[in-house]
Amino acid sequence: MILHLAVFRWNDDVTPDDVAAVEEELAAFRPKVPEILDYHFGADLGLREGNGDFAVLALVATPDDLNAYLDHPAHKELAARVLAPRIASRLALQFTLDAPIGAGLLPASY
Repeated sequence: MILHLAVFRWNDDVTPDDVAAVEEELAAFRPKVPEILDYHFGADLGLREGNGDFAVLALVATPDDLNAYLDHPAHKELAARVLAPRIASRLALQFTLDAPIGAGLLPASY
């Protein structure tokens, strides 16, 4: 599996209402791309200095599925219409995930 993570810093004029609108758009977008196995997004909790403001995490099975997700017309439209006008900077990465998110991360007694 491949985990794709995009971290954004918002423009200075982005408001909490803007972020809520982004979250609504992302939630509506998710079902449009069948290659996405798992999908999460949210604002930084503000627990550490220097973090980004917001992140999107998508889990896909293969590199082809990653390309299908990132190149999907609905993704391109969302990025251009909703994200790009609000983003000051973006950083992304992909890495191989050996187990599903949450699998085996906590001891059985937790």
